Amino acid sequence: MQKWVSVLWPSFVMSAVATTIVFLFLSPAQLAQSGGPALTTLGYYSVTFLFLWATTAGTTLISHFFQRPPESFNPD
Repeated sequence: MQKWVSVLWPSFVMSAVATTIVFLFLSPAQLAQSGGPALTTLGYYSVTFLFLWATTAGTTLISHFFQRPPESFNPD
């Protein structure tokens, strides 16, 4: 359980920060008008947040994987 919390919590925080930064420069209303998918403003926020959370969780999981001791990769 601790492994999953150590992966999901930092990725949650970073995706919240990244979502804020993305929507400082992009407006969901402009995305919908310029041919984007027909989502509500909350839909754009949600999809972006979940995409960024999955992406940062993947990178955090890879970092967690490579922090294992070398003996666990190639036991003699």
